[in-house]
Amino acid sequence: MNFLQGRYRAQYDSIYPMPAAFLSLYLARAVYGILCALALFFSIPSVSLAGFGITPPYVINDRLTRGIEYEQKITIVRSDPIQDLNAEITFNIPEVEGWFSIDKGIKFVLPKGETQVPMVIKVRVPEDAAYAQHKGAIRIRTSSSDVPKGGGVSIALGAQIDVDIKVVDQILDFDVRKTRLADLEEGRRKWGLFFPAKIRFFMTIENTGNAEYGPTKVQFDIYDRDMETLLETVESTNDIEKIAPFEIKEVLAEIPTRLPAGRYKAKYTVYKGEEVAQQNEVLLSVAALGSVPGYAGYGLWGISMQDKAKVGAVLGIPFILLIVLILIVASKRKRRRRRKKDSHVS
Repeated sequence: MNFLQGRYRAQYDSIYPMPAAFLSLYLARAVYGILCALALFFSIPSVSLAGFGITPPYVINDRLTRGIEYEQKITIVRSDPIQDLNAEITFNIPEVEGWFSIDKGIKFVLPKGETQVPMVIKVRVPEDAAYAQHKGAIRIRTSSSDVPKGGGVSIALGAQIDVDIKVVDQILDFDVRKTRLADLEEGRRKWGLFFPAKIRFFMTIENTGNAEYGPTKVQFDIYDRDMETLLETVESTNDIEKIAPFEIKEVLAEIPTRLPAGRYKAKYTVYKGEEVAQQNEVLLSVAALGSVPGYAGYGLWGISMQDKAKVGAVLGIPFILLIVLILIVASKRKRRRRRKKDSHVS
């Protein structure tokens, strides 16, 4: 058996005499190539391998409308800002290039040492713009005329911002991103009137439409802690602030409650027109009178219709008396004039 193995081994070596030599040569050349690359890298220190990019790399909006202004923040990123770079912007957006502008202008400097440089792209849609889609690109090219010490090459880097916008008819829409409740005290009784507590319900609203818009009203259904008994249903009394298109802002709804101090659960409903924008449950804690520093409840406009009728009656009586007095005085003056006129005639 050993004889046969040795015989076949000898025949294999005689047919394939090169593998070992070829492998040694290949390894030698690979090592040599690596050494040459390292030597070249360290012998040319002026070549920049810094990263360059933009985020986000697009301007996309399919809800623009006539007369609107839209802004998109773009951040230019450099991983190794070893020198100032000159940046130049060019537009390639057929038919609508005049709608676009850059807050920094079309030429500006990326300063040395700044890894992130923000810029704002503004889109102003004319009042007579056609309802259509427009695509194109905004290109950023950077360059430097300064050659680093020791020779080398100047840096030339660039990036592209894709543009895809659409002009459509007016859209009224928003999203409720989060909500919160401010501390409140129970209502108070004064001058025979009851002044309700004021629920201050804050909403962070994102206007996702293309026209000024926001919540039209907020309703609170207030229950006991077990959510078994409905104690009160109340609605916002103030005009809730509107939000500009594509903006995010916190707005306030003021809601009266006549419940005494205690802990309750409430189901709130935020409306956009007649449509429900959001509905959820919150814990509502009403503190005792005088326990919340700086708190201000409702004034006369928050009192009940019955109390408003009382106020009207109280204020109405002096007003009626004043009118009667004015009429009496006017009547007396008129009589005096008649008497004087009659005396002159006689």
